[in-house]
Amino acid sequence: MSRHRFLNLRTLLPIVSAILLIVAVACGSSDTDTEQAASSTAVPAAATEIPAVTGGDSKYGGNVRMSAYADTKDWDPLGSASLSSIQAYSQLYNQLVQFSTGANTTEIVGDLATSWEISNGGQTFTFHLAENATWGDGVSVTADDVVYALGRYMDTENSIGRSGLFRNYTVPESEGGIKKIDDHTVEMNLSFASGAFINFLALDYAKILPKHILESGVDLNQAEGIMASKAGSGPFVLEGYQRGNGYSVSKNPDYFKEGRPYFDSIEHFIITDTGTLVAQFKAGTLDMMNGGFSNLSPTEYKQLDADTVGTSNGHIIANSLGGSRNWGLMMNRKAEKLSDPRVRKAIYLALDRAQLNEILEDNTADTPCALWSMGYSFEECATFPGMRDKNSEGGKADLAYAKQLMADAGYPDGFTVKYDARQVGNYPDVCSVVKQQLSDTLGIDGDIMTHESAAGYALYGTSRAGTGDWQLACQGEGMTVLDPDALLGGVYLEGATRNYTDWEPENVRDAFENQKVEQDPAKRRQQLKDLHSMGAVVLVLALKKRLSNHYWFNLPAQAGFPFLALVEHTNFVSPDHFGGEHIVYCGDYLETDHEHFGLQKEELLARFLPALTRFNADFKPDWVRRSWLFRSPYAQPLPRVDGSGALPALRTPMPGLWMASMSQIYPWDRVTNYAIDI
Repeated sequence: MSRHRFLNLRTLLPIVSAILLIVAVACGSSDTDTEQAASSTAVPAAATEIPAVTGGDSKYGGNVRMSAYADTKDWDPLGSASLSSIQAYSQLYNQLVQFSTGANTTEIVGDLATSWEISNGGQTFTFHLAENATWGDGVSVTADDVVYALGRYMDTENSIGRSGLFRNYTVPESEGGIKKIDDHTVEMNLSFASGAFINFLALDYAKILPKHILESGVDLNQAEGIMASKAGSGPFVLEGYQRGNGYSVSKNPDYFKEGRPYFDSIEHFIITDTGTLVAQFKAGTLDMMNGGFSNLSPTEYKQLDADTVGTSNGHIIANSLGGSRNWGLMMNRKAEKLSDPRVRKAIYLALDRAQLNEILEDNTADTPCALWSMGYSFEECATFPGMRDKNSEGGKADLAYAKQLMADAGYPDGFTVKYDARQVGNYPDVCSVVKQQLSDTLGIDGDIMTHESAAGYALYGTSRAGTGDWQLACQGEGMTVLDPDALLGGVYLEGATRNYTDWEPENVRDAFENQKVEQDPAKRRQQLKDLHSMGAVVLVLALKKRLSNHYWFNLPAQAGFPFLALVEHTNFVSPDHFGGEHIVYCGDYLETDHEHFGLQKEELLARFLPALTRFNADFKPDWVRRSWLFRSPYAQPLPRVDGSGALPALRTPMPGLWMASMSQIYPWDRVTNYAIDI
């Protein structure tokens, strides 16, 4: 048996899979039907049918007043990962395709593209563009704009944010990844056939911007540049912007889609205070809000709904959408105290997700899932170490193991750390609860620093070049597409948008590359489940007499032994080194749902000790002077076909340092093709 080989820890720990709530309002200043208002906003991450909002006959016109949770960080989609930014520039620009704004929000429909064909075995996409789309200055939108804009996102020299996530599928532009066929036809070529590609192209980040304006040197990342150049092609025109306060848009009179948009104008106000939001809604001075990132709890949403039924300012309707994001805790692995994987794993195991759900989401959230969430159900995730109910035997074992890991890492009493949170949604509240939990369980304490949204992103990004001046940070990760490619490629691979420390384990990279070319959803799910390892349950005994004359026994499971291996260490090293006691190791690799993970030490002793008479007929239980129980949920990687190709590299990030794990030392039972069950 090896020493515990920990499954790689993630830099973004899922805490709660939150329910996204959107508030639609019977607008006090608009004659527009609320059903149209609700359905005119795409919710690409949600795979849930939007509930119908009742109202009278549809009407056009009116002004809508909408709250925003943060100032717009980026007006240019290049490098953008902010939802406040996407809300802003999505009103100004179009893209090739988009997610439907109807009931089925996972359906792909045309935007600038009126139609498209797929050929070459699924590797070539040909898009036909609308011929009546124009920029605000009257210039036609053509294939040149599409090739130029998407080429910017495909350029590996650019920081892509989420706008260029589709480039993981295309060949380089210089090799025909995207090219103009004629003024209104564009061809894109993939490096492999992928069912996920079109979903990433439909993200609201892959906007088409005007080539002629960008080439003229206008900075379209600034609202002032957009307004001065009339850069947009979308349903609305940017009319005004006050940094830190809000912005306003008006209906594009030359919009190429007949009958759109519905509203004459929209005013966006940055409001982060909960009391102010509720008061303005009740007073009729606000009509809508981005519900997923307000500071209102689900209970407050529902209460606002109930309080406004039949009121003169209109009934505020809270529509519930399926969980599509995670509240998480980011750990900066480059920070000194968090560089030890034992510390990071301890934090992962110690967090009480149920309590976070109770305090922050009023028990409305789904069970959180870890890295492999696209392969497992919520019910399966609830059985994972760290995700288990802290009042269960498994949860208690997780907490005990977390404390042991902290002691092993040299922090038995914890340490002081700095928490950071953007002033977005309830991120500061998440940090407050997490801080209390880690203080109570592991002795990890410290101050919470809050930052304006853009400043927070800038802070986290500093860790790419160095260590970064942050340690623990409360941050959410929206699943832009309900697909493994989105979660793995956006959070857990080197260079990913939210992977600020560029931590990337080989097994995750390998799994990502393997599953992305698989077209069968069931096979992709199984490949993700293969990202798994077995746990270990070990009893160590101190005996007053020698048990056997041998050092190591490998024990066939079919022979009825309750453990896989017995090692009498003091047949190799004299008992004199252990106060005259004979040290015997009894251990087994097991799935974490095996009953041995839930039994107390005394119960395991009752099962293990009778087997010792098969090694020495004279053995009696009173030979046991002392005993220790050790359990690890991540001790041995599961072998799979071609598993030998997943062996970790010997090279480490530190120049001149090479390290062999048990994967190389014992290759015959560590992820090799010829691993056997003895």
